[in-house]
This record gives sequence, structure tokens and C-alpha cells, in this order.
Amino acid sequence: MWSKRFLLVFSLAFFLAAAPGWGAKSRRLLLVITGNEMETIWQTLRLANFALSQGDTVRIYLTGKGVEMLKMGNAPVDVARKLEAFLKNGGQVYG
Repeated sequence: MWSKRFLLVFSLAFFLAAAPGWGAKSRRLLLVITGNEMETIWQTLRLANFALSQGDTVRIYLTGKGVEMLKMGNAPVDVARKLEAFLKNGGQVYG
């Protein structure tokens, strides 16, 4: 059985890959984080940073337990560094 985390990340990746004009023009992406699972947040930030590197506009909306992301450190994965890179490269966080 597929885990919910894998399906969420796979769905987002499939959306990006299947979007028309991949690499041709920038898109606007809104990623919604509703949970506080560190691995899921790390994967979402990884996807967000990749989209920024491709010239897309990315916004992250935090709701529910997702707002706890702002308090997470770097153990066992580097969530804080990923978030810092996301903001440094022009990403926006709301919530």
C-alpha cells in the first residue's frame, strides 16, 4: 500500500512534469502544508526549491499543524536550511 506522504509528493511531481510548457515558460505554484511530518515538509521544500530553480513562482501556504514548520530545526533532515534557501531564492510563505 502506498503511503499518503509518497502519494502527495508523487502527485505534486507528476503535476509539475505533466504541466504544459515544462521548461518553456514559468508557472505559478501554490503548495499547501497541513501537517508537521518532517520528511513530508522536507520533500515539499525540495520540490519548491527545484521549481524556483526552473524559474517558477512558488508560494507555500501553511495551515493547521503545518505552521510548526517555522519552528523546526535541522535534525534529522535539514528543514531549516531548505526553508532558508527557499526564501533566499524568492519563495514566499503564508499562513
